[in-house]
Amino acid sequence: MAVKMENPEKIQKEFDFSSPRPRAFVAGLPARIDDYEEGVARFFHWKTGLDYYHVIDSIIDFVISSERMKIVDLLADTAVFPLRLAERKAFNGHIYSIDSNVTLLERARQRAAQLNLQKTIEFKQVLQEANIPLPDGFAEAAVSIFDLQRHAIRQYLSEIMRLLVPEGLFIIGVHTEPKAAIPHRLWRWINLKYIRKNPTEADTVYPDREDLVKSLFSAGFRQVIVQELNSPTTLRPGVFSLIAATK
Repeated sequence: MAVKMENPEKIQKEFDFSSPRPRAFVAGLPARIDDYEEGVARFFHWKTGLDYYHVIDSIIDFVISSERMKIVDLLADTAVFPLRLAERKAFNGHIYSIDSNVTLLERARQRAAQLNLQKTIEFKQVLQEANIPLPDGFAEAAVSIFDLQRHAIRQYLSEIMRLLVPEGLFIIGVHTEPKAAIPHRLWRWINLKYIRKNPTEADTVYPDREDLVKSLFSAGFRQVIVQELNSPTTLRPGVFSLIAATK
């Protein structure tokens, strides 16, 4: 096992990627940036102090430099990651992007169609991202961006290990927070739930970095590289990092 810490700086069986049936209620979704994406970008900046698009591009740079060609995007969400990756001339691979939200996926498909990227990206709805209906050893790289905190870590990492080929990469953009004392956790919860009126964020538990690294090794990853993109502050006690774990 090796940990490297850096400071800033087969066949498809169950997965049906056939074209979706038309859905009238989302047929008019715009291909440009909309209120949802703007909200995600604002929240990301509030949480991390970083620019959402700059971070996405940093992850794309790493994916391209890794020379992996078969990429599974573990949460389509705004679809910024798969669309911007597919647009890069240096990327000659294929992206499979999944999400449980059918409206977001339809929006992503429409964007891909307008940008003529349908041959590079395939979008698919799944019921649970923790149970990915793809064959064992399907992906050369799996990418999770600002999503790891939503999952039961042990089960999720086991599923990622199953999905990856030998030497495959699990690339994570994740916000980690040190374990806080009870009074601080209580104040944070009250502030987020009642003052900022964000109950979902109030109940979100971000992983401790050291615990996450240990979990990656326990799941079977043999090397973990961590690159911190920001520094903790009094307003933002956590750190947003790019993590690359090799199977």
